[in-house]
Order: sequence, then structure tokens, then C-alpha cells
Amino acid sequence: MEQENQINQSLDKALHILQYFTLENPVRGLSELTRLSSIPKATVYRLLNTFEKDGYLRRVDLDGKKNQYKLGVKFLQLGTIASESIEIKEIALPFMKKLRDTINEDVQLVMKEDNYAIYVEKIMSSHPVRLFTKTGRPASFNAGACPRAILSFLEDEEIHHILKEESLMKYTHNTITDPNELWEMILDSRKKGYTISFGEMEDQTVAVGAPIFDYRKKVVASISTAGPQQRFHEERFPEIIQRTKETALEISKALGYKK
Repeated sequence: MEQENQINQSLDKALHILQYFTLENPVRGLSELTRLSSIPKATVYRLLNTFEKDGYLRRVDLDGKKNQYKLGVKFLQLGTIASESIEIKEIALPFMKKLRDTINEDVQLVMKEDNYAIYVEKIMSSHPVRLFTKTGRPASFNAGACPRAILSFLEDEEIHHILKEESLMKYTHNTITDPNELWEMILDSRKKGYTISFGEMEDQTVAVGAPIFDYRKKVVASISTAGPQQRFHEERFPEIIQRTKETALEISKALGYKK
């Protein structure tokens, strides 16, 4: 417990220091940060060195002054991810609602974060029986129509990297964990432009997924239409697939995508 408190205190101090980097003052010095934060100079120095080592801060010499720091490329990367996440979610939301209203099934939005898929939005159907997927939930790319809709349209090199670095999680007895079988599904999805999941993350559920591309023609997210197996009967599949693909394309176009 004591060690946990020490970690929390160190984190609080680190975050406290970062708040002094602003648009008006993008460069701060060691002595200046010590004075502003009222944190011991040795502690500030240690924290700044850690930030610099990990790429979150960059040391610069400014007007002959040494030990000056500015935000590094890591914060730029995180800011870009946060900005894109918010933008895609806001743009996708009205299209997702329209799809939900058309077929009255749950519609989910997933984005890529490192080697995982993250559920960032969900629009519920009016049915009393629904899925229990929560926003913020991470998922392995091999499981479920929505995560696999992203995986299938990544570059081959990136797919190989993900499959090498990450374990293929098994959520149900239907989850695909064999790399060869997964590659067959990826190639099939690329031909069809969509993915289908039968009880891969939750038993007795079905989902249809489709990729979302940005202006660079890179897959950045995906949507899926999902619900209990008993409502996804054969007669409905063509419409659900078509509507899901059309909605994903509409969102892609709103993000600047052009075929």
C-alpha cells in the first residue's frame, strides 16, 4: 500500500509539472518549474529526465539558457490520437443512429489503439434483449466482426506484426485463434468488403462489420450491426450487410475518403 501511495504521489507531481507547458509558455526551464511547482529541484530534475528519455519532453537551449524543455513528439502523437478519436466519433454518430433506426439493431463503433480494438460508441436498439458490450472495452483483433473489420483492411505487414506480438484471445468456443484460419477470413473479408461474427465474443450473438477509411485511404475504425442470434435470420442478412457497408462508406466519405 505504501509503495502504491508513493507511485501515486510521483504521478501527481509529474502531471503537476506538465500543466505549466502552455501555448503562452511552451518552453520551461528546470529552475522555473521548480519555483512554479514548489517541488524539490532534485525531484523535478528526475521527472524531467524521465519524460525526456521516453520522448514526452525535449531538451533545448534557448537564448543561451540550458536545461530548457518543451513538449516532445510523444505528446503530439497522443494529441493526434485523441483528436481523431473525438472527430471520428462525432462524425459517425448521426450515421450510426440512422442505421439503428433503419434496422433496429445495436450499432457499434470500434477504433484501433496500438494492437487492440477499442469500443468507443454504441447505439442501442429498442429491443428488450440487447448486447452487453460496453464502451471503452478493449478487444483482441481476431474476435468479433467489428475488430476484425479493422484487422482485415490493415497492411499485411501490420497484420503480421499484431499476430506476432499479441496473443489471440479466446472469448467463446467460436473465437478464431488459429492464425491460418484467421488469414483465410481476412482475405475473404477483403473480397466481400465486410465481416461476420457468429458468437465469437458472446454466445448466441451475430454481428456484421465494415471498415471505415480516412482521407489517406487507411482503415481507422469500423462499425458493426449486432444482436441476438434469433433476430439475425437468413432473410435479414442481405439488408443488414448492405446497410452496414453503406453506412461505413458514408462515414468514410465524411472523413474525406475517396475511392
